[in-house]
Amino acid sequence: MRARLMLWIAVPLILLVPACLASLFSIQNLPTTFLILALLETNQAELSALQVPVLFSGLGTLILVTLYVWFVKTRVPSSFRLGPVGRGVIISSLLIPISYDILAQGHVVGLAGIKQRCLTTFPCSTLYGAYEAFDIRSRVQNRKELVEDLALKQEQAFQDEPNRQVHMLVIGESATKSCFGLYGYDRQTTPLLERTAGLMTFRDVSCTAPCTLLAVPALLTAATPGKLLEATRQASILTAYKKAGFRVYWLSAQKKHGTYDTLTSIFSAESDEDIFLSGRFDDNGRGAYQGAWDASLLPLVRGIMQRKEPKVLFVLHTIGSHGPYPTRYPPELARFPAEPQTVMDTLFRISLGGASTPEELELAQNSYDNTICATDFLLANLINELKNAQASSWLCYVSDHGENTSTARFGKFLHGMITRQVVEVPMLMWVSPLYEQAHAGKVAGLKAHLNTPFSASCTFHTLLDMGGLSCPDFKKERSSASLQFSPGPRIVCDANGNLMDYDEKFPVRQDAANVPPPQSAEKIQQIAAGVQRP
Repeated sequence: MRARLMLWIAVPLILLVPACLASLFSIQNLPTTFLILALLETNQAELSALQVPVLFSGLGTLILVTLYVWFVKTRVPSSFRLGPVGRGVIISSLLIPISYDILAQGHVVGLAGIKQRCLTTFPCSTLYGAYEAFDIRSRVQNRKELVEDLALKQEQAFQDEPNRQVHMLVIGESATKSCFGLYGYDRQTTPLLERTAGLMTFRDVSCTAPCTLLAVPALLTAATPGKLLEATRQASILTAYKKAGFRVYWLSAQKKHGTYDTLTSIFSAESDEDIFLSGRFDDNGRGAYQGAWDASLLPLVRGIMQRKEPKVLFVLHTIGSHGPYPTRYPPELARFPAEPQTVMDTLFRISLGGASTPEELELAQNSYDNTICATDFLLANLINELKNAQASSWLCYVSDHGENTSTARFGKFLHGMITRQVVEVPMLMWVSPLYEQAHAGKVAGLKAHLNTPFSASCTFHTLLDMGGLSCPDFKKERSSASLQFSPGPRIVCDANGNLMDYDEKFPVRQDAANVPPPQSAEKIQQIAAGVQRP
């Protein structure tokens, strides 16, 4: 082929170069499937934190294309063809990655290894990542048939339940365990929850991924961390409870971005009613974004509770502690001084890698802690609503991932990386007296495992067990409400899709000295028999 024709064919790859350089500059990695999915979910407000890399990418693309076109048209003769040397250089360059693998690994790399190398090397990695990202989104556009086809069973004790059943899963956002007063934080960020009778605090829970996109599907389904395709094909907590005859509500303080559902909120399609307080677009793309506080979910819950439906499951997706922090709580819930504009400016500089003074970091920390106070207010009031309902009910709160705070060595007030503050998350459980009376064995299992280290990937199994439900994906031994709880290794998937064992990476946890050892098998049996209560 003529050299000029080959160079024209390469124009799409040239267009990718500035975007990939911007990705390397801002997140220190080339775009992958997971990062492209995250970009598809990102709204304009979140992109504002990346405006410098975006501007760099746009300007770089314009300059590079201009120079490239000029070079091809003026410096490459239309009839020029590569000779043997030129062709040899190109073929050799293509073989360099595979040759490196052979030399580094000391054995012949098979077809699977060659494929893996192609899928992790630019430009194939970026092109394949984009294809896989859109393919995953297309798979989750319609999951309604899962409800019809799901083979579900329910324990007889729950089928005979005479009381009204109202259950609630609250998904937190960017809340790190280390900033909860319940977990020993030196600030009173959770005074209402600390006074809530019967609240169970799980002391050692890890998230499944450091970003919402990857974490929430692993909470709602039995898919293992990082297996997004598995999550799109499996039943969720909503699917199971709907099949069991529950009226299911998805209430979100977050946004439903654009005309098409995001990968996270797609699970809301399985609910009987879904509401997105921060904005929603119709099929014609009409709609608007507007901020909403988590406390705005309370009137919605109260209104639904007044319908007196006999079996209800709420799934609340909060905006929690996701930046920018000053926009996540009303002024009346702020317990610590934090001038909003100063905090916003500080967070913006940090996102660009700039330095901040100790005073600015303290204000940003105050603002983050105020978001935890707002979560404290929300959860305490939700529990009061369940108390007033006089139903057999439970509430489970778990954050999708945590957030680095002012004490982090790097990535202050950010998430997306694997650190203790990002991975170690709060998980709380409250059950009503009627539920504990009817299902004492489940509650005994929960209390016996408050100090057991486990992954938030157990949430699906635990909450199905709390409803006496089982399906093909359900595993009894993965439920923290089971006396035979065996959670297995705590696997975390990073933003690039790489899996790691969290306990191997961080063998000694920061608060290990303050966490009592897990209950022995003998003590668990005593608790189950009512001999001893923790």
